[in-house]
Amino acid sequence: MTTIIGSQASADANRIITLGGPVTELVYALEAGDKIVATDTTSEYPAEVLDLPKVGYIRQLSAEGLLSLKPDLIIALEGSGPTHVLETIQAAGIKVVEIPKLVNMASVATGIELIAAQTNQQALGKSLSTTISAQLKKQYTAVKDLPEKPSVLFLLNTGHGGPMTAGGDTAIDTIITYAGAKNIAADLQSFKPLASEYILGNNPDYILMSKKSLEISGGVEALVKDPLLGKLSAIQNGRIVTLDGTLLFGLGPRTIDAVETLSSQINKQKL
Repeated sequence: MTTIIGSQASADANRIITLGGPVTELVYALEAGDKIVATDTTSEYPAEVLDLPKVGYIRQLSAEGLLSLKPDLIIALEGSGPTHVLETIQAAGIKVVEIPKLVNMASVATGIELIAAQTNQQALGKSLSTTISAQLKKQYTAVKDLPEKPSVLFLLNTGHGGPMTAGGDTAIDTIITYAGAKNIAADLQSFKPLASEYILGNNPDYILMSKKSLEISGGVEALVKDPLLGKLSAIQNGRIVTLDGTLLFGLGPRTIDAVETLSSQINKQKL
């Protein structure tokens, strides 16, 4: 994890740009949302952010667009960029703080601590981190010793090419694990395109998708008719669980909602 720091002091940060939906959500959870002047296009929660200016996609930013909003602090999820754009922002004297990918409790605790320090909300940050950790530990305790854990395959349809999945080192992998299931793609790392052989050779009990991705795919009927995905028993039997995409790509205050929803869906019937 890398933190890039410019010359501004955190106490002076009254015009913040957030990059990355999970980061934006944490800033609001730490009651500093009123200082956000713009976000990227992946920031869709809470509803207030929809009315804020957008600086573009998190990995396709421009220095001119960011500078035009006169921020004194940019809080960026790891992977934001291009890197040279953030370096240009830093060279202009604007503080840029990078938050690690929020894929497990350790990274969430670190992310909250960093954001809390920049927004002078350290006490609230400690409380939030403790609450999230306690919620997930309680949930995991309830499911970790289940004798049979259903397998789940996450599918992401970007509208370009074949589907992708989420392997290890992703928030989705953590959500599946805490829900009492096995991520069938856990042997992969991060987000990877799915080969047809891999899909057919790893027939999951359930499919997990974001609501938007299922919509892009054309809905359940389109999946059933798909010459490849339609061969999966989970799709043939309608065992498709959908969650709001804002819950899937970074852990945070609402992760327990995603875990409990997935857990209730995959455990409501015996396979």
